[in-house]
Amino acid sequence: MKAISKIAVTLFLICVFLSSALPCGPSYVSPLFVNDKTPEVPYENFAAGRLGIIRPEMTRPVLFAAYRYIAGSGMSADEQKAMVEVWNADFNRKDFRDDTIDEVVKAWVEKRKDVVGKEEKTPDIYAERSYGGYEFFPNCTKNAFETAIETLSDRASNHGLSDPNVVNWVKAQDQVFQNCASGKQTPDEVPVGAPDWLQKDRAYQKAAAEFYSLNYAGAKKRFAEIAQDSDSPWAETADYLVARTLIRQASLSKDEKKAAPFYGEAETHLQRFVSKNGKFTASAERLMGLVKYRLHPKERVSELAKTLAFQGGNENFRQDVIDYNWLLDKFESEVLTAEEKRKQDAEANKTGINMNANSNEPQGPPNAGNANVSIGTRKNESDLEINLYSADSAKYWTFYVRADATDADTINEAEKIVGQPLTEEMKKQVSEMRQTAYANRFKENRTPDHEARYYGDEKLSRFMVPDFLRQDDLTDWLFTYQMKGAEAYLYSLKRFKESGSELWLMTALSKAEKSSTGLPRLLEAANNASRTSVAYQTIAYHTARILLEQGKTAEARKLIDDMLNAGDAMPISAKNQFLSLRLRLAETLEDFLKYGQRQAYAYDFDGESGTVEQFIAQQKTEYNPEYNKDGQEAFNREVEDRFKVEKEWQERTMFDADTIMVFNLYFPQTMLLEVEKSPALPDYLRERFLIAIWTRAFLLDDMATLLKVSPELAKYRPDLAPGLEKIGAAKTQAALDHAVLFFMLKNPILSPYIEDGMGKTDNAQGEFDSNDWWCAPYDEDANTEVPMALPPRPAFITPVQTQTAQAERKRLKEIGDAPKFLADKVMAWSKAYPADKRVPEALYIAIQSNGWTKYGCGNNTELHDEFAAYLKKHYPDSEWTAKLISDESEK
Repeated sequence: MKAISKIAVTLFLICVFLSSALPCGPSYVSPLFVNDKTPEVPYENFAAGRLGIIRPEMTRPVLFAAYRYIAGSGMSADEQKAMVEVWNADFNRKDFRDDTIDEVVKAWVEKRKDVVGKEEKTPDIYAERSYGGYEFFPNCTKNAFETAIETLSDRASNHGLSDPNVVNWVKAQDQVFQNCASGKQTPDEVPVGAPDWLQKDRAYQKAAAEFYSLNYAGAKKRFAEIAQDSDSPWAETADYLVARTLIRQASLSKDEKKAAPFYGEAETHLQRFVSKNGKFTASAERLMGLVKYRLHPKERVSELAKTLAFQGGNENFRQDVIDYNWLLDKFESEVLTAEEKRKQDAEANKTGINMNANSNEPQGPPNAGNANVSIGTRKNESDLEINLYSADSAKYWTFYVRADATDADTINEAEKIVGQPLTEEMKKQVSEMRQTAYANRFKENRTPDHEARYYGDEKLSRFMVPDFLRQDDLTDWLFTYQMKGAEAYLYSLKRFKESGSELWLMTALSKAEKSSTGLPRLLEAANNASRTSVAYQTIAYHTARILLEQGKTAEARKLIDDMLNAGDAMPISAKNQFLSLRLRLAETLEDFLKYGQRQAYAYDFDGESGTVEQFIAQQKTEYNPEYNKDGQEAFNREVEDRFKVEKEWQERTMFDADTIMVFNLYFPQTMLLEVEKSPALPDYLRERFLIAIWTRAFLLDDMATLLKVSPELAKYRPDLAPGLEKIGAAKTQAALDHAVLFFMLKNPILSPYIEDGMGKTDNAQGEFDSNDWWCAPYDEDANTEVPMALPPRPAFITPVQTQTAQAERKRLKEIGDAPKFLADKVMAWSKAYPADKRVPEALYIAIQSNGWTKYGCGNNTELHDEFAAYLKKHYPDSEWTAKLISDESEK
């Protein structure tokens, strides 16, 4: 198989980046049988204590919920809701933070029209950008516009919509918001003789303008002055905003030492608010949590562990869970990064090689050697970067202007850099770039809330965990449960002996092996554990696993069968895991088929898990009249039809990948025929076995079996019946061979390997399809860097059957990838029977199946080009040659 070409890789990467905008390739719905990192869908069940089997691979926010039910006091309805929101944000990209301000900005624009009139041209800062709604207000939160609406309503109610002072207030507020999106503006002074209320409001507006322009020193000074004015309606708000200003200022400092004094001052300031019940108490507590997160992370993680371990009326529960998890990530990353560096330094000392020799080499700017690229120098950290292209994109300039520069200032600077007057289009480009750079200062410069997780190869062990993380039972358990190895087992055993708790019993069992120290005591405790405990399914699973490893099959079978007979009390994913254990005890083919079938607990679609109905509902919300010209109903029908096959499978059982590997590795053709006839196999699964049997018969030159199963295949796949009938009608061996080959070419769903999950649902060859026909198996290849772990061979398969399966497998591997194998067959057919009317189409299919657009095998550009030239030369007048030329002209 040829390596994937650079063009194909490039196109694939383009598709990845533009997937939200362009249909680069098919999206697949895949069944999920066993949850690893996530709770089982729907998440609400896990949040309510229906835990199933708790896996060490689960993320810490998921394990935290398990801890609360096993060792704590469960979770309230509000806490359950908060946990589901956290998980949805983590796993399904559905963030609970409602940061969008589109609707509130629109509401503010409409509200201000009550005063300025509907005929007035709305200021440009309120013009919705087509590419991002109102996202150009990153520094102005929803609350800023909500406060403006509320204040305007109050002032208009008290003084009248047409009052000149109210009109003056609105214009000043426009200047305030300009600081978020367009450029620095200070609200005008109030008119001489203005009423006291407008003077107080103007003082607050000026402070807010300083805040949104990132002049935090000025904002803090103004807010502090307002806070001392007991007659101002903004006194308490301004006092609270002094702390917010300090925290904002700290968040823009990349240097922790420079940020610390701001956080420290904010902490002192906030003490007054959190020590009393007032308007800003809850908000102040949230800010105090942020300050502690930054300033006292070690103390904060312990404080959060104690707060979160048991149920309480915590208004900040959701954010506390997030902060706690982020802090654990932070400390884990620090420990593992340090360990990685220690090993690198040790290796460097041993070899004499500097592992970081090139890390500090100066890096030039991109394209620095290009004469058509001009890159200026930033003089101040706050300067705005402006990028400008010539009309033909042949030249490129980067330069910097002060944050308070106007459009005119920036255009003037651009003309100096370019060396000539700008076109109107370039002026517009400069203006838009300046406004975008100005608006994004806060978003791009602020310290990220969540410091990066560790993504290296080091694994955490007990000795690496700092002492301050071992002091709290919750934190100690979370780290321990995710660890592997004897050290983690012995520590868990110790904790169980000390506490006798189900939490540490479950933990020790999850790490135990068949001959682990102290195992009899654990198994005895497991036997006496309460069947109603939320931890029991995990305890029973690992008990059964250990019994199997010890060869105590009768005891294991009884325990597993008892669990499987629990019915709906067990989550689907947990049942699937017990079925996997039970499958290892299968003594007959019927047992293997019975216990090998799984029901999906959820499905994956583009990285999101849920039900097929949820995917359909989500897809329907993407209706856009601009692109879907046939209307909403037609669009909805198209969506329903697209998911029609997947919807049929939602409640069905099927085989997972591990079980399918057993079929493909160890079952000879004769046994596959037994499987297809077995009453334990649901009718909807027979089709895929028939497809594999039929295709294997072709590849193994077993035409007798092929012709025998063809009517049965036609019964389950009526769409294949016409082609199969032509095969049955062949009068000579050559006619039969050509009919079979053409049938293969026309149906890329055909493969000699059983498909897992829902199987193939697409019987049309597509440019970017990676599952047309088949690729050579690679699972037994001992030359791979990490050989695939093969599943155990079922006990009921005889040595003779094993030998036969191995011989058939060897032949299939020799045949190799379908695209090349079929193409070679087509070329031989063309040369022997050039006048056959089917040959041009067969050549065209061979060309397409070996095209560079294939992700998997089939990316054979040499064969593709050879066959394309052959088709054009030998069949110049064929419709398939014309189609090929048309295809080439479109690329």
